[in-house]
Amino acid sequence: MSVDAWFTLAVVVVMFVGLALDLVPPAATVLGAMITLLVFGVIDEEQAFAGFSNPAPLTVAALYVLARAADKTAMLAPLVTRMLGSRSDGGPGTLARLTFPVAGISAFINNTPLVQMMIPEITSWAA
Repeated sequence: MSVDAWFTLAVVVVMFVGLALDLVPPAATVLGAMITLLVFGVIDEEQAFAGFSNPAPLTVAALYVLARAADKTAMLAPLVTRMLGSRSDGGPGTLARLTFPVAGISAFINNTPLVQMMIPEITSWAA
């Protein structure tokens, strides 16, 4: 392997250790790894910023905005209450009433923002 490959491997290992130990926010850890590779000439500017031109991260970011709006307005609370009903035994029936609608929704939107939208509602329902 070349020197650049070994250096990249070392940066990736340090990045994973930083992510595992949660020393700094994940975005800062990944950005720091990218900037390190950029400064040392392993990647060029076009490669460093290529991910920002991909529409997938931008779509997920927009869905996070939607998830936050849904959380702040509690627009999903009536849907979750209707979907799960009253909190009874919490058995397999409750899990099925949650799983099938969420699986249907995940066919149309990205799973990460969907989880972000549903966690506050399910948590408040369970409380």
